[in-house]
Amino acid sequence: MQIIVLGSGTSIPHPERASPGLVIQFDSTSILVDPSSGSLHRAERYGIPIKEIDYLLFTHFHPDHTGDLGPFLFALRNTEYFGSKTVTLIGPAGLRALHSQLLDLYGDWIRLEEGRLAIREIGEERLEFSDWAVTALSVPHTENSIGFRFSDARDNVFAYSGDSDYCQKLIELSRDADAALIEAAQPSALKLPGHLTPKLAGEIARQADVKQLIITHLYPVCDGYDLVAEIRSSGYQGRAAVAHDGMKITL
Repeated sequence: MQIIVLGSGTSIPHPERASPGLVIQFDSTSILVDPSSGSLHRAERYGIPIKEIDYLLFTHFHPDHTGDLGPFLFALRNTEYFGSKTVTLIGPAGLRALHSQLLDLYGDWIRLEEGRLAIREIGEERLEFSDWAVTALSVPHTENSIGFRFSDARDNVFAYSGDSDYCQKLIELSRDADAALIEAAQPSALKLPGHLTPKLAGEIARQADVKQLIITHLYPVCDGYDLVAEIRSSGYQGRAAVAHDGMKITL
């Protein structure tokens, strides 16, 4: 399994951190998670051809996690590049409504031929595929936000919080993970409701026995803080890093 961070920032423009997004590559499957605006071009820049994407997964529906859904569907209509590529959208309740509303806005410009698009809304459940599996659990951010726990054919585990505040389910999702990408929007002194801090992310990783913690979804104010020191203040002793755009995590 290889994870590529497409954006380690937020909706606030930053010269070095784009809005959220990541690609996860398994043996024969590639998935795009939380595609913010510009994710498609950043994926190509970091060596992931968009025509290889099989699934799009969403943790919630804020614009900085969904901005490239419309452009992705628009791109898929170019059959000279994509052929008859079929893709599946997976996310919490409300995903079908989001797609329907985009159709109302863009019409046939993003409408794919019959059989090329599948949409699956999920709750707290586990889905299994040929070379990967994902477990989703609810997390406190929006009314339908979820986090993901991914595993591959060799039992490597990667946890992704999406946007979330501190909760037991995020500890459960991260339990014994080889790596966890957890949001830490602002330092502890500036904590935002519905979001974590580096110290809280470290606390989750400590309780879950995560082998490697990477914090992401960083607002510009984080540039002025020692974020790894904040992680260590939680007592977490595993490997700790701050995500950057283009970062690759190999499990």
